[in-house]
Amino acid sequence: MSEAKSLKIKLHNGIMMPQVGFGTYRIQDQAIGVKAIAHAINSGYELLDTADIYRNHHIVREGIKQSNKNRNELFITTKLWPVSKDIKIYKDDFGVFLKQLDTDYIDLLIVHWPLPFGKVAYEAAEQLYKEGKVRAIGVSNYNKKQLEELISSVEIKPMVNQIELNPNAIRQDVVDFAKANDIAITSWQTMMEGKVSELEHFVKLSQKYKVDSPAIALKWAIQKGIAIIPKSVTPSRIETNLNDLALFKLTEEEIEMIDNLSTEKGMNVDSNNYISPTPATERVF
Repeated sequence: MSEAKSLKIKLHNGIMMPQVGFGTYRIQDQAIGVKAIAHAINSGYELLDTADIYRNHHIVREGIKQSNKNRNELFITTKLWPVSKDIKIYKDDFGVFLKQLDTDYIDLLIVHWPLPFGKVAYEAAEQLYKEGKVRAIGVSNYNKKQLEELISSVEIKPMVNQIELNPNAIRQDVVDFAKANDIAITSWQTMMEGKVSELEHFVKLSQKYKVDSPAIALKWAIQKGIAIIPKSVTPSRIETNLNDLALFKLTEEEIEMIDNLSTEKGMNVDSNNYISPTPATERVF
């Protein structure tokens, strides 16, 4: 087993979460998606990150079935879409998730966005956690202020905050607050959709360590204690996103150099203004 495959983050309730996961955002084609997910699992990924709004729970389910691992060997993360004021709606939705994924529990249930009704969705997640139907709960796309407000008004603080975080948006205020409150951070868009390859520092580091620029970005996050969920449907890329992490280690100076690339305009999404819309497509079973 490579170093990357064995990396874990201990959540504040004691659950061990794999630090490297496989993202499924935009995986919609069933044949391609099932093959990619099965290949990811067979390559060593243990965490699968999905969401109700992705409309691909059924693809994740079939990918697991075609892999060499059982459900109980994997860590499944999915997300509630916060567009209702009714807790019962979220609990009913959760029952649908279980059927779609063919499982009787979820490892990590996340509230996808703060707005419009993130707190109500989170209260539903709390109830499901108390009922033993989820092993951990968290949020996604919460900034520091939104995290502060949530923690002050709920019984169980989030175990994870999944946020847009990359070399152009290091989100240090959110990361520092999360660390102080024992909340793990998961990064999405770590590789900036491949645009890290356009950054001069990454080109130099890529040449030094003989890996591609996306690997540098992923390793940067890993060494900062941040979980990652890279996504690809290309078998070779699925493998290198995981295996290249064990080939090198950035120096503290290199990590600091990457941190200094961050800009105020590095983020694509502002959670103060973004309100999650009603999903446009029906769920698939």
